[in-house]
Amino acid sequence: MQGKILTVVILVLLLLLNNIASALPSGPWKGRIIDIETKEPLEGAVVVAVWERVWKTPAGGVADFYEIKEVLTNQEGNYEMPSYTPINLLPILSYIRGPEFTIFKPGYLSLSGRHLDENVIDNSAEFKRDEKLYRLAPGIIELPKLKTREERLMAMPGPIGEDSGYKKQKLFIQLLNEENKNLGLKGEYKIEK
Repeated sequence: MQGKILTVVILVLLLLLNNIASALPSGPWKGRIIDIETKEPLEGAVVVAVWERVWKTPAGGVADFYEIKEVLTNQEGNYEMPSYTPINLLPILSYIRGPEFTIFKPGYLSLSGRHLDENVIDNSAEFKRDEKLYRLAPGIIELPKLKTREERLMAMPGPIGEDSGYKKQKLFIQLLNEENKNLGLKGEYKIEK
């Protein structure tokens, strides 16, 4: 009997220790966003970070939104998103994943689903999306300007998650609505008050 109790206690401790790492703070995330051609800073770009709660099920993980944070770049193109510690009160049933980042500036290629560490990446790297080149370097994200309406329509992201999460992404939705208007699209995303 004592052996079974000891086994249960050890298993519970292992489960709790397994989830402590997910409760450690991450960030802050800092960087600079510039135009890939001119190297000029991009003021007013939004950087959105999303954390998800992943529920453990026999069929695999099922994710839903946990938290969204956003910041704008300043005149020098710099952004800083403060550290954030997600709290998981149900570590046996779920874990917190993220953050994943979306970067958006009207008229520029948007990036979504990027995992950015504090310095973005260790080495400079070039990537292509929709035949457009963008560059990531330590602390710097270089975005290409989109030159045609079609390019802008193809690269246009949407809000993250359901309507209920719109309150936490007001800056992002304002920029999306601005780009919709610039492109002559009807309708806008509504933010619940």
